[in-house]
Amino acid sequence: MRARIHAIHYQHARGIVAQIKKSGMREAILESAFDLFSRKGYTPTTMAEIARASNMTVANLYVYFDSKLAILYEIYQPWLEQQLQALAESVRKFRTPRSRLRRVFTGIWGDIPASDHSFANALIEALAVSPQGMTKPNTLLMDVETFLTALISESLPPERAHLVRNDLLAHVIWMAFDGFTINQHLGDVRDVSAIADIMTNLLLGETEAPVAAPETPAAPKRTARKARAE
Repeated sequence: MRARIHAIHYQHARGIVAQIKKSGMREAILESAFDLFSRKGYTPTTMAEIARASNMTVANLYVYFDSKLAILYEIYQPWLEQQLQALAESVRKFRTPRSRLRRVFTGIWGDIPASDHSFANALIEALAVSPQGMTKPNTLLMDVETFLTALISESLPPERAHLVRNDLLAHVIWMAFDGFTINQHLGDVRDVSAIADIMTNLLLGETEAPVAAPETPAAPKRTARKARAE
């Protein structure tokens, strides 16, 4: 009986060690991939290079991740979630719907692309070249759209909340994020503040009608007789 108890404890201890080892190996993969993606880019980096940098075989690497895209998602998702939470905290510090909405748009289209480690570009590239019909590794896009819908909805006055009852507006905003991210990577930086003003006005309406420029008084007509006199 005592020997059996010792055997159970031994097996349990081996299981704990195995779990710790697996967790450590998973972190080693993500750290190696992060370094390689940052230095070389997504496409030039191979699974063999990630495995070699992680001190394991390619076959062992596939035990943890079934594709390079899955590794990229695993790296990018927690970073993006942290950025979005920081943006939400920043938005909630503003008092008016107009200032809150402007902060949402400048954050999504300006701040996050500017602070990205080119991983959003890598994700766009990876999805663009992925086999047709391939499913995404997780629900990151839907999660982001749900988050944006909630953030914009709480920033709007109640009578305007119906504009974001579904995630369609958030979907458009996040598709635009891809474009701003690519432009940021290429150095083609647009006036995000002005674009944020346009989007805010579309959701809230103009603050006031634009004031027409005063007309310049027309010069008096010169008659032929007056011209001769001059």
